[in-house]
Amino acid sequence: MVEQYPDTIVVLVKTEPVQDVTTGEFTDGTTTTHTLRCRAEKNTEGKLITGADGNQISYDYTVYLPKMDTVIPIDSEYTLTKGLLTARGRVKDAINGQLNSRLWL
Repeated sequence: MVEQYPDTIVVLVKTEPVQDVTTGEFTDGTTTTHTLRCRAEKNTEGKLITGADGNQISYDYTVYLPKMDTVIPIDSEYTLTKGLLTARGRVKDAINGQLNSRLWL
């Protein structure tokens, strides 16, 4: 039987420190680790994605995940495990669609 999500990705989502407007004090940012089942497909055709600034960005993998509500910010650190391969880097783009979620690494 074919497994829809045979790979695993671990994404670290960091929040920035926030300043309290009444006291002026900063509260520390947090780091949340998300371990997700996924299917990673290598970008063998040299496709590009368009960044928020309009520039074309190359990427190595498109990662498909079950639909989720978690927002994965661009530039989050990741570790992708695909069989014996382990890849590390930063998320280049992310979208939570109607039927699935996708990351570009």
